[in-house]
Amino acid sequence: MVRLYTDDLSISYGERLIVKNLNIEIPDKKITTIIGANGCGKSTLLKAITRIISEQSGAVLLDGKNISKENTKTLARKMAILPQSPESANGLTVGELVSYGRFPYQKGFGRLTKKDYEVIDWALEVTGTKEFKFRPVDALSGGQRQRAWIAMALAQETEMIFLDEPTTYLDMAHQLEVLELLQKLNRDQERTIIMVLHDLNQAARFADYIIALKDGEVVKSGNCEEVIRHDVLKQVFSIDAEIGQDPRTKKPMCITYNLIKGA
Repeated sequence: MVRLYTDDLSISYGERLIVKNLNIEIPDKKITTIIGANGCGKSTLLKAITRIISEQSGAVLLDGKNISKENTKTLARKMAILPQSPESANGLTVGELVSYGRFPYQKGFGRLTKKDYEVIDWALEVTGTKEFKFRPVDALSGGQRQRAWIAMALAQETEMIFLDEPTTYLDMAHQLEVLELLQKLNRDQERTIIMVLHDLNQAARFADYIIALKDGEVVKSGNCEEVIRHDVLKQVFSIDAEIGQDPRTKKPMCITYNLIKGA
C-alpha cells in the first residue's frame, strides 16, 4: 500500500535544480532508506516531502492530497521529522523537549492536558528515556540525546516519522541502538519510517525499501537485494564494490570497495 508519493517533483535552490521530475513511492508501514553521494539531493528530498521547503514544480501527495495545501497542524499530526543534528536550547529538559511534540494538538494558550502528559510519558517509556525526564538534554550522551528527539517525534502521534541521518556523530553502539529502536517502532507500532543513511550496510540491514539517488534522480529503488548491487553502487557512488552476504541477517553487504578512477 502506498499513501505517500511524489508526482514529477522538482526542487531548486536559487537557479540550481537539485531534484528533477522525481516520481517515488513510499511503502506504507515499512522502513524506507534514501542513499546516495553527498550533494545528490537526499536531504533536499526529505525536506520537500515534509514541506520544510517548497517544490519548484510537481507535487507531494499524501492520501491523495497535495501536502502544500494542507493545514500545518493537520499535516503535523501525520508527519514528524527529526532533522540532521538537531539542537535544543541550553537547559531544556528531556520532558520539556518531548512535550513540544504535542504542539499540533494544543489549543488556546497551549496548556498541556492530561492526555498530553500521558502521551509524553508513553513516548519516554517506549524510547527508554523516562529516567532522563528531568535531566537537561545537553547533559545526555549522543545516543541518549537522539532517543530523546525520537521520543519528541513519537509524542506527535504521527504514522510517519522522517529522519535525516539519525546516526551521524554517533559511535557504532549508539548507531545500532537508534536503528534498532526505529525498527522496533516499525514492527510493534507499524510506524512508517523514512530516513537518510550514509552507511550502506546499515541501510541493507534495516530497510525494507531503498531509494538510491544520483544528481537528484532515482538510479534504482526496491528491496535491498535489488539496490545493494555492484552495478547500482558503481553508478551511484563511482565505486567498484565487492558484495557479499551478511552471515547473520542473510542480507547483501558491501565487503570492500575501490574508487573508480576518472569517474
